[in-house]
Amino acid sequence: MSVKLRENIKSSGAKSLYLDIVINGKRHKEYLGIVLKPAKTTEEKERNRELKRLAETIRAKREIELHENNYDLKPSYKRNVDFIEYYQKYLDEYKHTDKRIVKYSFRWFVDYLQTQGIKRLKPTMLDEALCKGYWDYLQRNLNGETPYNYFNKFKQVTRQAINDELIYKNPTARIKVGRDEGLKKEILSLEEIQTLAKAPCPNNEVKRAFIFSLYTGLRWCDVKELTYRNVDYSNRKLRYIQAKTKHKSKNASNILDLSPFLLNVIGKIKNPDDKIFKLPSHTGALKILRAWVENAKINKRITWHCARHSFAVNQLSELKTDIKTVASLLGHSSLKYIERYSRAIDEKKKEAINKLPNINLENE
Repeated sequence: MSVKLRENIKSSGAKSLYLDIVINGKRHKEYLGIVLKPAKTTEEKERNRELKRLAETIRAKREIELHENNYDLKPSYKRNVDFIEYYQKYLDEYKHTDKRIVKYSFRWFVDYLQTQGIKRLKPTMLDEALCKGYWDYLQRNLNGETPYNYFNKFKQVTRQAINDELIYKNPTARIKVGRDEGLKKEILSLEEIQTLAKAPCPNNEVKRAFIFSLYTGLRWCDVKELTYRNVDYSNRKLRYIQAKTKHKSKNASNILDLSPFLLNVIGKIKNPDDKIFKLPSHTGALKILRAWVENAKINKRITWHCARHSFAVNQLSELKTDIKTVASLLGHSSLKYIERYSRAIDEKKKEAINKLPNINLENE
């Protein structure tokens, strides 16, 4: 293998520099975009010498790169791709139901790069140290399973980058990440739910939908898609397919009994294809939810998923519902994911003990 610097002399006298690469008897040309113009002055001659030195540096690096990658030639347009733009394109073309996780994985990656002063990321810059830094950044700023979920999507993008031949080795392969199975999201007690229901909410549709999630454990992705076709009024049943598991589990279909209260929240039957809750975007709904929680003077960071967790914990700890029934209500096919709620229940027990008043045991 050889990599030599050559000149292509144009009719104007200018010289366009390129790399003449020979691998296994086959010749390839890579133009560098560096042009040496005819020089007359001392300054012009010095500029040409600097450009020639730059071209020689590029030649040397390219030769090393080809040796390290077993002479695998990568087109220059791939070597110059901005990985941030690549990640954005991956997000734009992503069609699965967990696209929101990919979206926030991308946003947090860009935020991390900004802390490092990086605005453009060439594939060669995507090394293990940078990826490890992103994982640490997620862990410092997010709780629960969120860092694991976001980094997992990031790893998915790096694997695709290998398939697209942007990178040769997966920079995340040796980074060990663990899922935090503990429950760290805030929980609304039954008393707090009553307080929240009485507080003014900026959007009544968000209020109805969130209360519905608190009383059924439905995820945002499911409650926002509910139509009147999902409701069996005569038998007081709600039939729906869980968006998160519909392509992964045979148990994605779920049926819930509807109490008179929940039927009242749904309202009278309308066009079967009309959505029950006319909701804004997920971001818009969270802003409304935060304002509503603030109006209720509840000092907790409540997200939509807290409704699902609150439903499970309240069923287990306050209403003493058995764990198998709760798993069924949440649409889980096993008890694996329900057991994590025991941590939240233990915290509630601890709070209950600490609320007991102190007694003076000293003899008077």
